[in-house]
Amino acid sequence: MTYTEALEYIMSRRKFQKSSSHERIRRLLSLLGDPQKKLRFVHVVGTNGKGSVSTALSCILSESGLKTGLFTSPYIIKFNERIKVDGEYIPDGDVAEITSLIKEKTDLMESEELYPTVFEVTTALAMAYFERVGCDIVVLEAGIGGKNDSTNVIENKLLSVIMSISSDHTEMLGSTAAEIAFEKCGIIPMGGTVVSYPFEGESFGFLPQNKEAAEVIKRVCAEKKAQLITPDISALSVISEDIKGTDISYRGLSIKINLCGKHQIANMLTAVECVLALRKTGLCISDSDITEGIKHFFIPGRTELISEKPLVILDGGHNEGCMLALKETLCSYLSDRKITLLCAFMKDKDYEKSLSHILPLCSNAVFTCTDRLRGEDSSVLCRIAKKYINAAYAYESTEEALEKALSLCRGETLVVCGSFYLVSEVRKILLKLNKI
Repeated sequence: MTYTEALEYIMSRRKFQKSSSHERIRRLLSLLGDPQKKLRFVHVVGTNGKGSVSTALSCILSESGLKTGLFTSPYIIKFNERIKVDGEYIPDGDVAEITSLIKEKTDLMESEELYPTVFEVTTALAMAYFERVGCDIVVLEAGIGGKNDSTNVIENKLLSVIMSISSDHTEMLGSTAAEIAFEKCGIIPMGGTVVSYPFEGESFGFLPQNKEAAEVIKRVCAEKKAQLITPDISALSVISEDIKGTDISYRGLSIKINLCGKHQIANMLTAVECVLALRKTGLCISDSDITEGIKHFFIPGRTELISEKPLVILDGGHNEGCMLALKETLCSYLSDRKITLLCAFMKDKDYEKSLSHILPLCSNAVFTCTDRLRGEDSSVLCRIAKKYINAAYAYESTEEALEKALSLCRGETLVVCGSFYLVSEVRKILLKLNKI
């Protein structure tokens, strides 16, 4: 099996197949020799921020000398981004070789009427690779859920992390923040240690954990006799901030964050608290490992400043919580600039509410559709936009939409948001045009 054949096989699997028993992923991992049982994990769930905190934490752990695996989703440019060890993507050859082995096992499973999904196969690929290269620790980002997520079959869990919770995937997780939080809390083991996204933060300009979600997290931790840790906002000082990033002081550490947005302050505080909790398990992680790890932390497509002339920001955020964070960033750092929006949304997102937060800040908006099956029609988004601004345009292709958006922004500011698919396509086009 070649690398291309491996990706074709993975993507040919069913995307979603609801299950509350983990029967498929447990069977697949068992056939692979249960690689997850030889690994130690930090398990990360949440609606927003889990990719940022997972990546930052993996950078810190690698800086300390621990061989660190990182499993995240989605990817922006290449599938291999989802599976990394010490910042390096899984090699194409390993993707091909391990996927070939997985296919042998899934062929057997199908004779048992068990059909692993895309995410389950990818999870198994990551576990097998991390075990193969001998990771000391793995930072494991869950997929959509928590309790029923295929990542929740791991046993050697050093730490559970619950990031910001808001409304998303309501058809699978619940319609309220409390219901979603309860599903996310399903990763907490009896007697475990839990680090949560901050319960406070208004005084520093970022939205804290949803109050209903916070109450659920506290209740479940008490029921499971788990230790709950949250960042101490009184120990935070913001030294300087602009569109390029933020310098903060926290618990005596001078920390440079090279991504913009006040929500990234909250994400990094959570990462620091994770490290402090991991120290208590016996891991040797110095203060300089923390500051250097965060300094080198970078994650594409998360309020990413990729160009200054014109100013271009890419943000794959696709729910209301993400849009509120993006709105805060634009209001804080770009209130004096003309903003052109380039946007796409999936049909299952509450795009009308998300757009209501962003469009009043914009002079122009351009819409496209990146997925003909799941994406919302650009003309539908355009009609909604005209409730807020006059200059709104709809295009079939991303290339045409980007060309129009760049012509409208006239060297000012272009914000690309609403979909990681869109951000990925725009990034590739700009790279080809040598714009970044």
